Amino acid sequence: MIRDHFDRIFVLNMVRSIKRRAASIFQSSIFGLSNAEIIQGVDGKTLDLELMRSRGILRWDNHMKRDLTAGEVGCYLSHITAWRTLMELNLKTALICEDDIIWRMDANEIVDQFMAEVPRDWDIIHFYSSVKVGSGFRNDTGRKQISRYVWQGYNECGGAVCYALTARAAAFLLDIAFPIRYRVDGMTNWLTGWWKECNGYRGYVCRPFPCEIGTMPSEIDAVSQRPEELN
Repeated sequence: MIRDHFDRIFVLNMVRSIKRRAASIFQSSIFGLSNAEIIQGVDGKTLDLELMRSRGILRWDNHMKRDLTAGEVGCYLSHITAWRTLMELNLKTALICEDDIIWRMDANEIVDQFMAEVPRDWDIIHFYSSVKVGSGFRNDTGRKQISRYVWQGYNECGGAVCYALTARAAAFLLDIAFPIRYRVDGMTNWLTGWWKECNGYRGYVCRPFPCEIGTMPSEIDAVSQRPEELN
């Protein structure tokens, strides 16, 4: 089962997102995720972006060529909270999920198969990405199949919806977390080849994805909504 492979499962959820929290708790019960806990997310509506820019905490996104939105910054800070919690609790691994994912009915079986095949020295595992594995589109051309379920990741854009981290990977991400200059997907991307400095880290992606993004309205600003998964 999913719960057996990770020390803790963190579900990111804002206080005002009551329906999403209820749905996440329900799914945790259905799929036996007894080691799941809610991590209180940062609400972008409470942030003063101009103040953050003036203090050098927030910068222009040089990759997207635009300023990050309040929703994107809140999402980014929410993931940082999960990374810090992983480190503070001295966990070896954690599965981090945004509260809009929906697990497939056979998700436990898929993850069991994947974890039986993935190399033991993994640093990050993506259980979702904005590009389907094997589609031949965009970053998929850089992936490499390792086994039936396991592919070596490559620039896993949109991969922060559901992913697992080791303490080593979390420490690395925290070390480069500030100033904020990318969306959180851009940060986790570092571990699957976006930057040459990260060649020592090992990232993988699962096929098929054991989860998908739900249909509830996005809590992140419209400009930052993730693209539809390519067919």
